[in-house]
Amino acid sequence: MNNKVNLTIWGREFELNIVFQNYPREEVTPNQEKVVLSLETLDFGLSLNPLEEYILKYNSEDIDASEITNIFKYVMPKSILIPRENEKRVVALMCNYKFDMEHGLVIVFENEKYKTVGPQDIIL
Repeated sequence: MNNKVNLTIWGREFELNIVFQNYPREEVTPNQEKVVLSLETLDFGLSLNPLEEYILKYNSEDIDASEITNIFKYVMPKSILIPRENEKRVVALMCNYKFDMEHGLVIVFENEKYKTVGPQDIIL
């Protein structure tokens, strides 16, 4: 299975590594394979407003603005994490976050729908 994927996220093209959250020496599960096939159908644009709201809620004093004109100044997609999940199709877009370089930021999709945004700890 190819461990890289080309995706358009918030209007920009990215080639991202796919990371499977499995046990050592465990094969990719059939559900994880379904998730990989669904990646190109995800609408990452649905996460842009909640992401901007998150940044403004927690870091508005750091950006010294009331709106975000370039999301990539603060958030940069780095990889796709696909957890070992049997019931739901979960995709986690792992990102570097200017205001929390240690923990980063994750945008979670469940069954091809936006679910939440937060520190990477919520998915790891």
